[in-house]
Amino acid sequence: MNNFFENNNEFNRSYLASLESNPFLPVFWIDLNGFIFKVNNAACAYLGYSHEELTSMNIRQLDAGNTPESMSQLVQTIREKKVHRFETLHRRKDGSLIDVEIISNHHTIDGIEFSFSFAFDISEKKKNERALIESNAEMTALTDRLEKMVEEKTAELSAKLKELEISEHVARQNEELFINAFKTSQDAINLNDINNGTYISVNDGFINIMGYTQEEVIGKSSLDLNIWKSPDERKKLVNDVKQYGYCHNFEADFVRKDGTVIHGLMSASIQEYQGKKVLLNVSKDITQIKKLENELKELNSQLRKKVEEEVSVIRRQQEIIFEQKKLADMGMMINAIAHQWRQPLNIIGLRTQDISECYREGLLTDEYVREFEEQQMDTVEYLSSTIDDFRTFFKPDDNVTEFDVTGEIITLLKLIEIQMFAKGIKPLVSYLCQDDHIEKAGIKDFPQCRFNDTLVKGYKGEFKQVIINLVYNSIFAIEEKYKQNRIKDGYIHIKIHRSGKNVVINVEDNGNGIPQDVKPHIFNPYYTTKAEGKGTGMGLYLAKLIIETHMNGTIELKDTEQGADFEITLPSVK
Repeated sequence: MNNFFENNNEFNRSYLASLESNPFLPVFWIDLNGFIFKVNNAACAYLGYSHEELTSMNIRQLDAGNTPESMSQLVQTIREKKVHRFETLHRRKDGSLIDVEIISNHHTIDGIEFSFSFAFDISEKKKNERALIESNAEMTALTDRLEKMVEEKTAELSAKLKELEISEHVARQNEELFINAFKTSQDAINLNDINNGTYISVNDGFINIMGYTQEEVIGKSSLDLNIWKSPDERKKLVNDVKQYGYCHNFEADFVRKDGTVIHGLMSASIQEYQGKKVLLNVSKDITQIKKLENELKELNSQLRKKVEEEVSVIRRQQEIIFEQKKLADMGMMINAIAHQWRQPLNIIGLRTQDISECYREGLLTDEYVREFEEQQMDTVEYLSSTIDDFRTFFKPDDNVTEFDVTGEIITLLKLIEIQMFAKGIKPLVSYLCQDDHIEKAGIKDFPQCRFNDTLVKGYKGEFKQVIINLVYNSIFAIEEKYKQNRIKDGYIHIKIHRSGKNVVINVEDNGNGIPQDVKPHIFNPYYTTKAEGKGTGMGLYLAKLIIETHMNGTIELKDTEQGADFEITLPSVK
């Protein structure tokens, strides 16, 4: 049996007619204005419309990949070239979009101009192209060659349409187009008896891919030739086709004549031939594509592992930097404690000298000793309390806890207020208890609010480290402004209030402020405007890391005419 299609024209016509009612090759007949005047059954199934719906539509209603202007240009291009191949998007009736490749042939018959277009579903192709485009130069070159070949073959076929009538000649030309497509396709196309699976006809693509001759294949089944690597996969394909009438994009491994295994992508549909059902199969060799996909997966896996390793190193570096910054902050706090203790220690010294002098002069009384003891114990208790506050400030955070930001800020400022006063800086705290409708200010008296509406969740020690960094940045900025004689009284004002479901904290000062060109970089690591040796450039970076990563909040620099204003927003627990 030489060539099935060349020896039986009557079958060709009946077979081609059956194609028009089968979801395999959508075909559209379109006039010069873009109106669809004829479609086949495949086009209806492919788009989800009926014949009546499609033949009442303009192709512009289906084409989602071109503008009206580009569609007009496309019509002109098709008229000039006679045969044109392009890709676009078609919109189905359900609104979904599908990538398609169109081969459009322009004809003039009896003075009537129209185009005859085939639509090929290239969704899988486009998907693979997007995934492999950067590493698939070889496949791109192959695609270019295939496109050129299809264009050449299409041009040859389209020349035969010029002398045919629209009614009966179009059907005949469809037959010829299919025959030529069958012969020239690089994909494997074969026709099988669905009952026993024997091959009725195969194309050159099948011969080239599988390595068999026509004589070795015709009359035998794929099981006879052991073409399927897994017979279960063949059984599944046949069952799916029998159940649904067709099967698209079925992947399986096939064994060539020389024993090598290829990976194929197969589509199949049931057709009628001489009163019996036959199976039309179209298979593409995607071995190279699968290889590239596997290589890409392996590369992604290695890349993911590398990224995880790098992230682990960066996290460790951040932990080291965090600890180093914490030690630097501890140094500043020790300096603050020194200022806190200087006055009480002076008082203890003066009182010790006074009681010694009273003893020498015989002026000691029970009342004087009792008063001396009470004063000394008060001073010792104050020093002990300062030690507890300092120890608590740098106590490691093991767990996330709920804490009141107002109380922690007040406790922190009490540790460093003497140092701030010594530098000529006035610390202020404003706390708006909204439910009480009272604004409370000051450091001496803890601004209790019976509704306790500034509770947040996080690491208390890390939060205090953020505040101390902002406060010491403000102190540095105010000192610089003092040196320039541009200010008489410096202040640092911390405002706390509730805003919806958030607690908002503003640390505002009247220091030098932050220049416009510096603002975009202030939260970058190792970026500092301080003189060498006076800043690490990590304070604001760590503040942002703690607030945003550890506490799910935000920190940003607000515009102010006086100096700088850092605003922290944290989610409240109430």
